[in-house]
Amino acid sequence: MGYLFDLHVHTNRYSPCSRIPPEQLVRQALRAGLDGLAITEHHRQWEEEELGALVNANGASRFTLLAGFEYSSSQGDLLIYGVPSDQVSSFIPGGPPQKAAEMARRLGGVCVAAHPTRAGLGFGERIHEIPLVGIEVVSVNLKEYEQRLALGLAKAIKVPPVACSDAHRLEDVGRYATEFQDPIRSMSDLQKALSRGRFRPADHALAVRGRV
Repeated sequence: MGYLFDLHVHTNRYSPCSRIPPEQLVRQALRAGLDGLAITEHHRQWEEEELGALVNANGASRFTLLAGFEYSSSQGDLLIYGVPSDQVSSFIPGGPPQKAAEMARRLGGVCVAAHPTRAGLGFGERIHEIPLVGIEVVSVNLKEYEQRLALGLAKAIKVPPVACSDAHRLEDVGRYATEFQDPIRSMSDLQKALSRGRFRPADHALAVRGRV
């Protein structure tokens, strides 16, 4: 069994649309059988000190808690990982997705397309021009037919699929996860694994059953 990671989670600290109290996040993630997760607030990135405090408060030193952010472009949303926190404000909401992804790459980050087939949030026919390391194909906010479309899109443009919860409610944390071949202990580990394609959507229901 690989390393289970939820790449797309929001909390009510910085995402008003979320109902997840950060103080309960790590405990719920462990209950769901996750090895780690990334908090991806809308246009805001947690600082390392905040992440460390959350892990320490739960006595979960072996749990990997990272932070990226979700960027809302003029066509679709991007999950961005590895950009320095003091540069996040440079990503002005509503800009072209290609420009945001290129900026992220220049700053050392990588991008995953969030819910690319969700109604009203698609990237259009030029998605193949966006430098992506992954495409979200399942989440609690993608209907079954949208999941099928997303998987077909990933295959068509030859970008690896990821599974994420896109959780805005505590009970959804870890409902879907991505299985990495290598342990993820840092943002650098996550970026390398994503860039190398060493992951796949996890059958998380079976994975959790095997761990509990």
